[in-house]
Amino acid sequence: MLIYFIGYLAAGKAKWGKKLAEELGYGFVDTREMMMKASGLDFHTLLQNKELFIKLEQEALNAVSKMKNTIVATSELMPCRGNNMEIMNNTGITFYLRAGLGCIMMRVGKDTNKYPMLRGIDPDFIPDFIKMELENRKPFYEKAKIEYLARELKMDKLLSLINSYDNYNNSIKH
Repeated sequence: MLIYFIGYLAAGKAKWGKKLAEELGYGFVDTREMMMKASGLDFHTLLQNKELFIKLEQEALNAVSKMKNTIVATSELMPCRGNNMEIMNNTGITFYLRAGLGCIMMRVGKDTNKYPMLRGIDPDFIPDFIKMELENRKPFYEKAKIEYLARELKMDKLLSLINSYDNYNNSIKH
């Protein structure tokens, strides 16, 4: 089984991906880490080079889509390009960790430098920027097979949702 965690920054994709991988005895991969390792660049620098970013993002998706028994934390942008959601939906279970503006702002806090996508943005504009980004990405993220509110997720619920999807092979939205 291959499970992709998708969603906006600070939704908990890597956190839940690592926890689930440990629980299931699966491997864990973060596509952002793959991209940084392949390029030798930090994520902020990659974001500034759009062509290289997209190339490395596609290479990462091509590599992870062939893996088995792996949990994948995707970059925030991966589901929003080309047919990436179709590829992920065809090769595994996509799990959208839905986080609203309030949840994201609480998790980001005042340390916006920790988040490459927010570096250089006027702190007063960050909530508006995030709100706009969430709206732009929503149509892509909502193509996920499973959608759940990030702030309410617990391991038992996560396992139940994945087992329910696996057993019935239909979308689950909460």
